[in-house]
Amino acid sequence: MSQVYLEHRDVNFVPGAASCAEVDVALTRAAEALAGCDAWAITAGAGMGVDSGLPSFRGTTGLWKDKSLAMTYEDMSDDKWFFEDPAFAWGINYTQLEMYRHTEPHAGFQTLLRWTQSLGKPWYVFTSNIDCQFEKAGFEHRRVVTCHGDLHHLQCVDKACKAENKVDNVWPADGIPSGFKDLVDPASLRFTDEAVLEEPYFRCPRCGGLARPNVWFCKDRNHAFWEEESERRVAYNEWLKEIYQTKKRLVVIECGGGMDIPTVRCEGEDAVEEAGEGSLLVRMNPTDCRVPKDRAVGLPFGAREGLERLEAALEALRQPSAAAAGRSAGRRASP
Repeated sequence: MSQVYLEHRDVNFVPGAASCAEVDVALTRAAEALAGCDAWAITAGAGMGVDSGLPSFRGTTGLWKDKSLAMTYEDMSDDKWFFEDPAFAWGINYTQLEMYRHTEPHAGFQTLLRWTQSLGKPWYVFTSNIDCQFEKAGFEHRRVVTCHGDLHHLQCVDKACKAENKVDNVWPADGIPSGFKDLVDPASLRFTDEAVLEEPYFRCPRCGGLARPNVWFCKDRNHAFWEEESERRVAYNEWLKEIYQTKKRLVVIECGGGMDIPTVRCEGEDAVEEAGEGSLLVRMNPTDCRVPKDRAVGLPFGAREGLERLEAALEALRQPSAAAAGRSAGRRASP
């Protein structure tokens, strides 16, 4: 858990909704803000994928549960393993890649996707997740900002290996076949035969060296710049800048933002603070839903349940409006 975040942010926050009455008030406030905002954003951390069956990876559980590994995610998330123990590095990352390929996004993704159409307001996704679940659910790739990269793209392990055209420094991982599960030891998460890593789909097409995912590991000395990813981030930042300058009302729906690496939490907190009056952060987290005192509500739910409840609150807002419109039309039609 980030001590800096706890000491400089969370210590000043207030508890999220707890009782049924508090939850109802928070949901109504969130629904009203979302219905009346000028723009909205989805921010998502590892907790977003839990309802789809993905592990959160943090600590010594999640991916490590029932394994013989005595390390944390942070220990594993180090690009040194591609040099010191490639079978271990790729055993873990291949296991993750296969999970992401074969995991269907939960219903909450579809709820959010419907809102991108029904709300009729500008939107973006900002996520620390490397699973591409938003794109798999149908979100426009150009509107999904991945601050830690994604596991579905590769680069050379050697940052000095550069392509003539910089857009070729990163390439899709589609060529890596599925079906190697039996080649990865389930206890140690290592490839049992390193020979598979000599296959061309695990190698750099330029120098023939080992390839690796184009993600930001917790400790990373060789991450390659991906121009297309940078362009999405720049467009998102410009979008936020215009919101700040014109003081538009922004709603941020945060799903599963964790406390260990609080990038997602800070992103939403800062965005809402800089935006105009009426902006709101809606934090959904079953264990850590404390929020800033102003401009925020905390909901003690996982993403799927929280979004389902918020959709119901939005529908409850629409029903009185629809009834009023029907009565008005009836009066106009009366002789």
